[in-house]
Amino acid sequence: MVVATDIGANIDQVRERIARACQRVGRSPEEVTIVAVTKTVESSAIATAFELGIRHFGENRVQEAVTKIGQLSGLKPRPTWHMVGHLQTNKAKVAVEIFDIIHSVDSIRLAEVISRRAERTIPILLEVNVSGEASKSGFSLAEVEPALEAIAR
Repeated sequence: MVVATDIGANIDQVRERIARACQRVGRSPEEVTIVAVTKTVESSAIATAFELGIRHFGENRVQEAVTKIGQLSGLKPRPTWHMVGHLQTNKAKVAVEIFDIIHSVDSIRLAEVISRRAERTIPILLEVNVSGEASKSGFSLAEVEPALEAIAR
């Protein structure tokens, strides 16, 4: 079980690191959005982080997110929920219903499925395999521009 003081200390540490990094590059820390990835974290710990000012949360499993988002539905303002893991096309229907943004879209087909299933505009982030390793998913660098054009249609 994670203790609230530990969560607060971790959040403070992250904010301090962000402030130092922003200072080095001449940016404002307010330009940075912290997305707390909460896979395997209990809903009570997420609620504590919310009370401490975190408003964006990331989950990598659709079914686990359904449970947590339901348990935390009373939080106001509503948190922004990010799908941060690999999304299978067969889980896209549920994902577009519960997430506000979907990271790691790794194919045009998945983007099309998301578009068809969503009853609203949902932001997506493309996963790009910059290393070129066959074991990694995502668009190759050469595929990014054509993929953007196809998805924009």
